[in-house]
Amino acid sequence: MAVQAQVDVKLEFAQDKFLTGETSEVTLRIANFTGGPLRLGERADWLRFSVENVNGSVVQRRTELEETGAFTLKAGARATLRFDLAPLFQLDQIGRYHVSATVVTGPGETHVVTAPVEFEIMNGVVLWEREFGVSGVDGQRKRYAIVQANYLKRARIFAVITNPESTVTYKVVPLGTVVSFNPPSMAMDAQNRLHVLHQYGADDFLHHRIHSDGTVAVRHTYVSRTGRPMLGVDGTGDVAVVRASRRQGNQDITPPEDAALSGTNGVSNASSKTNSLMAPILPPTGAPKAR
Repeated sequence: MAVQAQVDVKLEFAQDKFLTGETSEVTLRIANFTGGPLRLGERADWLRFSVENVNGSVVQRRTELEETGAFTLKAGARATLRFDLAPLFQLDQIGRYHVSATVVTGPGETHVVTAPVEFEIMNGVVLWEREFGVSGVDGQRKRYAIVQANYLKRARIFAVITNPESTVTYKVVPLGTVVSFNPPSMAMDAQNRLHVLHQYGADDFLHHRIHSDGTVAVRHTYVSRTGRPMLGVDGTGDVAVVRASRRQGNQDITPPEDAALSGTNGVSNASSKTNSLMAPILPPTGAPKAR
């Protein structure tokens, strides 16, 4: 009890709702009030998470936590560590869960247990999906899906990469919030890379280019005050944004080869490209389905 009073340990979530397969990051905060240095991480099991459903049933563990290595927390100092629960536990079922952590703080079994923190695995609605062959790998096929879920009364969309049967999730890529009156546009280029264009503000749009392994190779910001932007495809299968102007944004990602050809502010001149585009890709139609 004395050690528990001298070492403050708690768990926090920046967000407490996650799509199935999404990175479920929890933050562990440790404060040392012992009056001297606190040595942590010297044994492999110094930190143990426990997850259970709100009904009390324990969630099966997928794998053990990787060793963090030993470190010293000085007197009065605080440490912040972040961990992803998704690969550690079987969080495949929709519902609410409790997570707690046991931290070994001294010799033997001297430890502190955090108060449980609640989080939710939520359902999403599939707006669009398409099966494709993986470039450079004969016979391997995957499936892209664009999934929408609501969090804090805001609609968010995700790019989800699964096997063709949607029984194995390889990657969940958060794309951001989306306005309800303008559904996103999706397209695939000649290399089977997924392009997504969605509106997140009054005149603001984001264009993502995502590879089959879930890598976000491009994230560019566009603005349009004269009409509705579209994804267009040319005769060679290249995809780009039309009817919008590129502007530099804090969340932009630009491939090195494109940045080398761009102007001083990192924004390339896409006029020669967009003039050759045709066949705009329209947003999806039809009733969405639950994921």
